[in-house]
Amino acid sequence: MKKTLTRILTLTLAVLLALSLFACAKTDDKGDATNDVSTTNAPDNTAAPEPEAEPDSDLEIKVYALNGTTALGMAQLMSRQKSGTTGMNYNISTHAAADAITGAIISGECAIAALPTNVAVKLYHKSSGKLQLLALNTLGVLYLLTPDGENITSLDQLSGKTIYLPGAGSNPEYITSALLSSAGVKEYHLDTTSFPSPDALVAAVAAGQAQYAVLPEPKVSAATAQNSSIKVALDLTAEWEKLNGEGTLVQGCLVVNTAFAKAHPTEIARFLSDYEQSVNFIREGSDEAISMIVDAKIIPAAPIAKKALPKCNICFIAGADMKPLMNTFCEKIFAADNSSIGKMPDDGFYYVG
Repeated sequence: MKKTLTRILTLTLAVLLALSLFACAKTDDKGDATNDVSTTNAPDNTAAPEPEAEPDSDLEIKVYALNGTTALGMAQLMSRQKSGTTGMNYNISTHAAADAITGAIISGECAIAALPTNVAVKLYHKSSGKLQLLALNTLGVLYLLTPDGENITSLDQLSGKTIYLPGAGSNPEYITSALLSSAGVKEYHLDTTSFPSPDALVAAVAAGQAQYAVLPEPKVSAATAQNSSIKVALDLTAEWEKLNGEGTLVQGCLVVNTAFAKAHPTEIARFLSDYEQSVNFIREGSDEAISMIVDAKIIPAAPIAKKALPKCNICFIAGADMKPLMNTFCEKIFAADNSSIGKMPDDGFYYVG
């Protein structure tokens, strides 16, 4: 009986001690025990970050580009497409004329296209917004060529001259017109019909049939390779930037079909990343980059590609950075000739992702 009472007393004391300790922990709001419990067991209300969506690697993304400068930044990406190392289903092709591209980008036959900037603005208006500016990919690439005996060092020396350009309604015509107007040159004649394509004008310059001619790279290098007495008299990019600011002569761009961009933003983001990588690689001008340019048939020969590339001003400018540069460019060519773009683009023109 005595042992039983002892056991009951011991058990009772143990229970009372446990209750006492529990009560102290609960009532001590600032005590270590309470803080330990709340820190350990409090629910974590921080939302977990949403995982980034993976692009659909099976989705075909057709990209059309013009042969020449606006396609240069695409060369590494074209090489990766050929070797199957992009991880995406890109289908990139080059074309000889803008007419083969403009209808395709509006209809959605292709998702992305490389075009002259003034053509992009015109198409935006004409299609009621069925395309948007995706990135700027080419700054100024125009040069005034003269025979070796001529000594043209400023725009005002072109007063009264006939200047040959490769085709009517193109960026070279509008840029040259804007520059001459800004320089105060009143009398001049821009001949866009005698030699209506870049290759025709290259041949005319090389043969001495066009004394003053404006050509883009890489056609400048092609002309001087054929006739070493031809010289570059003026860099029109330098002349433009004296008047309008650095980086505002934007001649080439990428546009995207608006409906495609809305439906596939993740894939567009991936393309832009891959394209920027390609531009940066090609700009370095390594032997491998030159080989990629020639393999893609953008420039036919390695010596011309190597000579021309540093003067082609390829770039990658996307998002909000596009707008101030493009606006300045459009304002200047529109003021010189309102048929250049029809009217100024609105905010809907810019794809900012």
